[in-house]
Amino acid sequence: MSEKILKLLKDKKTDELNSGINLILEGQYKEAYNAMLDAYNAGLYVGLIGPVGSGKTALCRKFAADLDLPFSWVTFSDLVRPSTLIGSFDPTLVFKYGFSEEAFSPGPFTISTLEGGIFLANELNRGDEYVLNTLLDALEEKKLFIPSLRSWFDVDDKFYMIAAMNPSEMRGTRKLPSAIKDRIKVWIHLDYPPKSIEQKIVKANVSEYDLPPAIIELSIELIVQTRNDPTVDTPASIRSSIGLARLCAEKSRRLKKMADNHILASCAQLILKDAIKLKPGKSIDRYVNELTKRVLGTDGK
Repeated sequence: MSEKILKLLKDKKTDELNSGINLILEGQYKEAYNAMLDAYNAGLYVGLIGPVGSGKTALCRKFAADLDLPFSWVTFSDLVRPSTLIGSFDPTLVFKYGFSEEAFSPGPFTISTLEGGIFLANELNRGDEYVLNTLLDALEEKKLFIPSLRSWFDVDDKFYMIAAMNPSEMRGTRKLPSAIKDRIKVWIHLDYPPKSIEQKIVKANVSEYDLPPAIIELSIELIVQTRNDPTVDTPASIRSSIGLARLCAEKSRRLKKMADNHILASCAQLILKDAIKLKPGKSIDRYVNELTKRVLGTDGK
């Protein structure tokens, strides 16, 4: 690898992994973590499959932090192009250096492969096949071609990719191309955690607040009911559980009173209406009102 590219990589800031990781390594997360570690040591790439907000990204961050490796990611969609992954020339630097390595801005996949880090291919099955093919040589041949520089680079031995995906039946997903699927050898399925573990996750993420355990339990009950309701197309995630608890705690602090069902219900009105999607023809306002009244005895208004 050229010294210029090495300098570009060192100048790039990597994700700060050691802050904000409050994942509870119990149950499915402990099993998934151990399977990821075995796959990593065996040189096999992992695919994590689970619904939105089931903890896939948090698990990957924890994994990279424990290995003390840089963490980069791209969330795939129709807007992601090969240059998003690989990088491109910075027009402002081209005026100064021309089309040279000094003017090239590496993308997150390039940084991860050449620096030797964990790369999360988030929502991989929402990516276009043409874009996904950009990954193939690095995964199989341990070589990365950067078209802008017309050069091949060796992939660092510590590079490791984890693919995270929603279940194939979810809207917006595509069937993975066989060439990509063949390079992912270990498949791990996650779901929303049981209430006991989700309570621990929420408590770990609201530890700076004095939130009554009963309110945390009720906030999670609201979330869980969205996952068990056939009229809900997309239920609330773990992030919604954390957000609801934190908003309730802050509102209670502002009002200078202990959190209660009424405060929790008013916060649920703000969190849930855009956190979930209902089947066609259903009213989100009516659904949230009925849910909070059923669980909390009030709609918070």
